[in-house]
Amino acid sequence: ALASHEYFHAWNVKRLRPVELGPFDYEREVHTENLWIGEGFTDYYDGLMVRRAGLSTREEYLDQLSNTIRDLQTTPGRLVQSAAQSSYDAWIKLYRPDENSPNSTISYYTKGAVVAFLLDARIRAATAGARSLDDVMRLAYQRYSGARGYTTAEFRQTASEVAGTDLSAWFALAADSTAELAYDEALDWYGLRFKLAEPRQDRGWIGVTTRNDGGRLLVTQVRRGTPAFDAGLNVDDEILAIGDFRVRPDQLDARLEQYRPGQRVSVLVARRDRLQRVDVTLGAEPARGWSLEVRPDATAGQRARLAAWLWE
Repeated sequence: ALASHEYFHAWNVKRLRPVELGPFDYEREVHTENLWIGEGFTDYYDGLMVRRAGLSTREEYLDQLSNTIRDLQTTPGRLVQSAAQSSYDAWIKLYRPDENSPNSTISYYTKGAVVAFLLDARIRAATAGARSLDDVMRLAYQRYSGARGYTTAEFRQTASEVAGTDLSAWFALAADSTAELAYDEALDWYGLRFKLAEPRQDRGWIGVTTRNDGGRLLVTQVRRGTPAFDAGLNVDDEILAIGDFRVRPDQLDARLEQYRPGQRVSVLVARRDRLQRVDVTLGAEPARGWSLEVRPDATAGQRARLAAWLWE
C-alpha cells in the first residue's frame, strides 16, 4: 500500500494538484484547503489499487478500509476540525502534534480517504454504475494537470459533472463541515454493513493511554468522551494507586480487571509532584467497531456492484 500510495502521487499531486501548490515556493509555507484530495484520495486509492491488481484479497482490503474508517470515527477531533481546515493547518497541526491533537484535529489523510470512498459510491449510485471517482480523476487530470492545477470550485464542479448532479451541498457537508459522515448510501450500494459489536462489560475501563517512564506510570493521552477525561485526569499525571492498591506500570489492566463498568474508584496521582485523588466513574471499554463485511442477504445486484468496484 505504501508503494502504491507514493506511485499514485506521480499523477495525483505531482501533476494533478491544487492550484496553490504549483509552481511551488520552497522558501515559505504554502497553504491549501485541498490536501484531503491530494493526500486523502491517494490514501483511498493506494489499497484499492493493490486489491484491483490482485495483490490483496477482498477481506484484506475491507480490513484496511475498516481501519481507516475506525481511525476517523474514534478521533474526537473529527467534530472540531473539517477536512478543509485540516489541510490548511497542515504546517502547524498535522506535523506538530501534541497530546491533545486527537481531541482537536483530524488527519486530512484519514478523512480524505473516507470522503473519497463515500464520493465514489455516491457517483456510482447517481449514474447507475456508469461512472465513478475514477472518471472524476481522469477528467480532472485531462483538464488541470500541468503547470496551473485546479481550484476548489473546479475540482468540485468536475465531480458534479461526472455524477450528473450538483454535489456542492455534499462537498460542503463532507469536506467543509465537522458534521458526521453518512455511510448508509455507500454500504447499501455495495451490499456491505458494519459488524455488530458489543462493548466489553467484564471489566472497568478508564480510557487513558499510558507509558512506563522509568518505573512511573505516566498518562500520555486523554481523549474526550472517556471516563478519564470526564473525571479530569491530565496528561503527565503519574498514576500511583487505584483505591487503596498501588498500581505499577505493568499492572493497570490487571487492576482494572477487579472492577466493573459503572463503579466509582479513587485514583491517586502525582500531578507536578503534588499528590491528588481523582474520582473516576469507570466505563465499558468500547468494542472494536466499524468493521466492514458483506451482508449475508446482499442481492445479486449489490454483489455485482461490489465486484465492479474492486475489479473482481
